[in-house]
Order: sequence, then structure tokens, then C-alpha cells
Amino acid sequence: MSSVVVRAWGITLGLLTATLLAVAAVVRTGAPLPIVGFGFLVFVVIAYLSYRSGGRYEFEHEHAEPFDPNEFPDVQRAILDVCERAGRPLPRIVVMEMDAPGAVVGYDDGEPVVALDPLLPQIVGRAGIEALFAHELGHLGNDIHTDAVRAYIPQILGFCTFWLVFLAGRGPFVAAVGSLLFSAVTFIDDRRIRRIRYVCSLGIEPLALALSRYANRLEEYRADAYAAHVVDPETLAAALYRVAAIATGDNTEDIAGPIPWNADRSFRFAVFATHPSMENRVARLDCEIPTWASPYRPRQVA
Repeated sequence: MSSVVVRAWGITLGLLTATLLAVAAVVRTGAPLPIVGFGFLVFVVIAYLSYRSGGRYEFEHEHAEPFDPNEFPDVQRAILDVCERAGRPLPRIVVMEMDAPGAVVGYDDGEPVVALDPLLPQIVGRAGIEALFAHELGHLGNDIHTDAVRAYIPQILGFCTFWLVFLAGRGPFVAAVGSLLFSAVTFIDDRRIRRIRYVCSLGIEPLALALSRYANRLEEYRADAYAAHVVDPETLAAALYRVAAIATGDNTEDIAGPIPWNADRSFRFAVFATHPSMENRVARLDCEIPTWASPYRPRQVA
């Protein structure tokens, strides 16, 4: 998987370099250096906080609850077994309902936290819990920091493009108003607002976002490879397909959400998805599609 690591890091460093050059270009056009520096510092601080405590913010927003080993004894044993095999310390576990049952990892003040959907043991069983938990362990110390580095680069590049094309040389009033308007919609995660930003950035922001999401998908392959060494590829593949079968059907997620199957993905979704399709992930593991699995015949939870 070394080529996956090189590509993911190459994209991350390339986007970071492009961002620094774009910010320097904005300053060269006459933008006040203190204001530009302050704005860039704000993004750096936000990215750092999203890395160090992003898991806590997400889990609190989704009303995660403390994990009770007495309520999920098989899950507790599976987690302890995986940590022992992987030689990793036990992270804090929380229980959180998700749109598509699965597992998510993040940090809380620098300490790792793994969230599990309460339906997950029923869907994948103990072996599947081990495989998916091992996958989440594969993210720790490997790519959560690079996710944070890339998190707001598309918006920064989009603003720099907007400045260079529409604001540079137009006078301080136009520059100030334009900058404030763009900044006001930078953190709004509404599809219509994003489209306005994409147009104002002449397509640079969505292009950078597509590259960042490609790096995300590479990092998912890397975490899969890690899990396959802790458990085995077949067990991981079976767990992925069981989760995918449950996630099949109507899906209210945004474009980065857990639509699992190639057949259900538009080109636009595939370009901006944070996760590869299940078919592609399992193919990377050199496993076959389970006979029961079908994107059109989802497995029902009893």
C-alpha cells in the first residue's frame, strides 16, 4: 500500500503548496498582509481544532452516549481482542446512531474515540465488529491529521481565485465588501450556497475538493489494508458488504455520504465521495463478492 500513501501525501502537500502560493499571490495584488495573515491563521486554528477534537464535536452533535460493556459484552470482547492483536491501547468507545450503521473514529482533546452504531453488532456480528474496529484503528496516527490539513483548503483556494479575478485592483471598498460576502458563506454547508461559491471560484474550489476527496478514498484503502492484517481480508469484506446492504435504498445523505454501490453512484457522487464503493474496496482486498450480497436485495435486520 506504499503507493497509496505516496499518492495521498502527494495530493495533500500539492494542495497545501497551491494554497500558500495562492495566498502569496493575493498579498502581491495589494491585499493587506495583516488581514490576510489573520484570515489564514483562523483557518489553521480551525483545522488544528478539527484534528485534535473534531471527533468530540461530531459525536456531541449526534448525541453519542457512553459505551456500556454490560450492554454489549460481545462488542467489548471483540474490541479488546483487536487492540491486543494490533498492539494498540484501548480507545474510548461511544455509542451513536448513524444514518448507515457503522463505525467512526476521531479525537477528543488528542485522545482517540471510536463511535459505534448500536445496531452494528446485530448486522455484522462479533467478527464483523472486529474487522470494522480494526479499520478505524487504521486511521489513528495515519491520516486524521491529513484530513484536517485538507479540510478547508478548497475554500481558501476558492476565495483566492475570487479575489484575483473579481476583487484585485477594484479599490478597497469593493475588495472589503466582496471579501466579507465570500467569507460569510465559507462555512455554510448548504448545497445552493456551495454552488454559488463554486461559480465565484471559477470551478477551483470543487476541483480542489475533488482532489481532497480522492485522497480521502485512498486513505480508506489504507485503513482497509491495515484491518486486513489485523483480522483477515475475507472477514473485513463480509462486514463491509453487510453494512452496504443495510445502507442500500433511499439515502438522505449529502454527496459524501454512504451510498455504497457502484450502480447507485452518479459520476458526480463518485468524484466527491469520501469513501470508495464497496465493490472497489473488496476488490482491493482480493476477495469475491459474497453470494448473498446485492445492491438491489438488501439484507434485512431481523
